[in-house]
Amino acid sequence: MKAFIISFVCVLAFVAQSLSAQNLTLEVRGIEKVTGKLYVAIYNSPETFMKKPLAGFVVEVKDKVMSVPCKGLPTGTYAFSMYQDENGNSKLDTAAFGIPTEKFGFSNDAEGVMGPPPFEKCSFTFSADTTLVVNLK
Repeated sequence: MKAFIISFVCVLAFVAQSLSAQNLTLEVRGIEKVTGKLYVAIYNSPETFMKKPLAGFVVEVKDKVMSVPCKGLPTGTYAFSMYQDENGNSKLDTAAFGIPTEKFGFSNDAEGVMGPPPFEKCSFTFSADTTLVVNLK
């Protein structure tokens, strides 16, 4: 009986967590060419930002404005980066001095100087259903 009660409580906790899960949606604008894939990386600390993402995924570019769902994120502080791989080589192409030649963007439409913006400029608090707009540059 004790095992049944413990199992029931665990299942109940899992169901409650699933029902209270929030949804993050990224609305991506600024896509000029409907080609290639969109690479998205989500970070949860300044120490891992642009080094080791908490989560990452790839979405095929199908329109000039895209709505990209990010499910399964718990409440917390996050930042994301993304780029559009137009030529299918699975990397962000750059020109002289590392300047990107493919479209890219960060949460909060943050911009860096001579490199990516810091985590603090990109970070946002996620605690309820949220849609964030990012404009690729």
